[in-house]
Amino acid sequence: MEDIGKIVDITYFTPENAQFSRTEGGFPSLRAFIPKRSEDDLSEADTLAREPEWQDLGRVFLHRAFPYDMPEKYISVLDKDGKEYGMIRSIDDFGEDVRELLRAELSRKYYAPVITKINSLTQKFGYTYWEADTDVGKVSFAMHDTFRNIAKVGGNRLILTDVDGNRFEIKDYLALDRKSFRRIELYL
Repeated sequence: MEDIGKIVDITYFTPENAQFSRTEGGFPSLRAFIPKRSEDDLSEADTLAREPEWQDLGRVFLHRAFPYDMPEKYISVLDKDGKEYGMIRSIDDFGEDVRELLRAELSRKYYAPVITKINSLTQKFGYTYWEADTDVGKVSFAMHDTFRNIAKVGGNRLILTDVDGNRFEIKDYLALDRKSFRRIELYL
């Protein structure tokens, strides 16, 4: 079996080759010491010969490789078109200001209110309608194909995705009050 390092060339961002800052709108931007990208990604001839240089990459987007198991490790850094510039091994590798910036952006992207109580759960025409208390207040949402849109993500933790793509989290469904648990039990 071939060594993965010979198949995939990943740039890992560290404080030595990456300088994160905020845009005027408060989003992360990046200045990095990396080789210039070729225009078409098909030109392999100059890929190996290109030397790294400092480049202003502008606004960047972050994506967790392991959002539930390692939320602050292996963070992909992407351009606006979804092409990867490189990866952050761990947010903790950076200074406090950068850690705060990266965590704020990931919290914004992966925002998921925590459900603490399920007040009602009704089913009509293939949809379930939820009313719940969360750590940010009361919410109402609908789910289609409920069984497929409730994901168990380790232990007793659940991630629910509604019809609009919003996510909600139940940290431990066994810790819910008795009525809440009985309402959701059918879908577990």
